Amino acid sequence: MEKAVILMNMGGASNLDEIEVFMRNMFNDHRIIGAPPFIRSRLSEYITKSRLPEVRENYMQIGGGSPLLDITRSIQAKLQERIDDAIVEVIMRYTPPFADEVLTRLKKLGVKKLYLIPMYPQFSTTTTASSIEDIRECAKKIGYHPTIVSLLDYYDFEPYLDCVEEIIISKVKDIDTSGINLVFSAHGLPVSVIRKGDPYKKQVEAEVKLHSKRLREKGVVFNQIHLAYQSKVGPMKWLTPSLERMLEEIKNRKVLIYPISFTVDNSETLFELDIEYKEVAESLGFEFYEVCGCPNDSESFVRVLEMLYRRM
Repeated sequence: MEKAVILMNMGGASNLDEIEVFMRNMFNDHRIIGAPPFIRSRLSEYITKSRLPEVRENYMQIGGGSPLLDITRSIQAKLQERIDDAIVEVIMRYTPPFADEVLTRLKKLGVKKLYLIPMYPQFSTTTTASSIEDIRECAKKIGYHPTIVSLLDYYDFEPYLDCVEEIIISKVKDIDTSGINLVFSAHGLPVSVIRKGDPYKKQVEAEVKLHSKRLREKGVVFNQIHLAYQSKVGPMKWLTPSLERMLEEIKNRKVLIYPISFTVDNSETLFELDIEYKEVAESLGFEFYEVCGCPNDSESFVRVLEMLYRRM
């Protein structure tokens, strides 16, 4: 087969032994920390060592590993069943399977064209651009020169919007939503990244507006719909409002959370949203706190990925 579809994601520690690998690679990515290589390497070492015990404890609370790779493998298998003109592969940025391993295999198979599909719906230099750059650099390093077609985002792709809204609607089936606040929780970014022209914030905001309008048209009316940000790390100024601040400000103490930045469940959804922020909500006296799962390997999301590939 001469074509391959590559599903790109950041990766996640599938077990406790991979946590350190994940952290070192992430904090040594120039798209994440824009410092000279020597300084970035030292910072990566320091951040990893100082945060490793806490992160290990967090992973222990979700069973000792992120399900991200297992779910993505399921997506890969289901998508392969729907696509007979290309090989479907998975490349993670910070944990295996890495680009060099996958690209070496595709080179040996004689694959001449790669279709890169990010598992993050909104574009950011810290996610999509980092993954594409990594794949291109690895291909060059091993002397592999396929044609590369890259999908940058799909936050406004109607079938994807439908997929997300199906999840939200199913979560509040038979519940009066007029008394519930819907919060779209997005992975945060330093404000400095946005000021350099990263479109992530605008795309997240645009997607929230689309969902708000479309949910009303589907007859699902929430008390209010909000956007908040999670996963802040370090002392830098990050996008606001934080999810914690948003929870403090919601007066009716009933909230449904949707993780708008993610398509596959991971430590940020399973630990931060399901455990950490749930504890915050309980301390604030919330009567209703529910978190939507990501699209994961649902048939509707696999169908979205197939449609995106067919459009490329």
